[in-house]
Amino acid sequence: MAADIYSQPPYVGRGGWSWYTGAAGWLHRAAVESIVGLQMRAQELFFTPCLPPHWPGSELTLVRSGRTLRFVLVRVAAGASAVLPSNVPPDARWLQVGERLRWGDGPDGQCFVIPLPG
Repeated sequence: MAADIYSQPPYVGRGGWSWYTGAAGWLHRAAVESIVGLQMRAQELFFTPCLPPHWPGSELTLVRSGRTLRFVLVRVAAGASAVLPSNVPPDARWLQVGERLRWGDGPDGQCFVIPLPG
């Protein structure tokens, strides 16, 4: 992501100014939208994840307008039930890939589990 690379000690090989001009923000957005698959709209959100096959899952916490929503993406083998991480609460709600969720649905702090094909 760096547009310039230092060649003088003590910063040899380090990137320069580009991280301060918004490149880091764009890289973060690309990861969240392209890999985790979060698609946000004014009143709703949904996931279309494309996790690398060797990732067992991912987790994302969103804070918007004072509300916190937690999303846990987990791989599920065909015909098997998901093995949820131990930190997923028992009242977590299942959310399918592509299923739309309105921002106001559920209580603040709600956890959602998104099953991914194994």
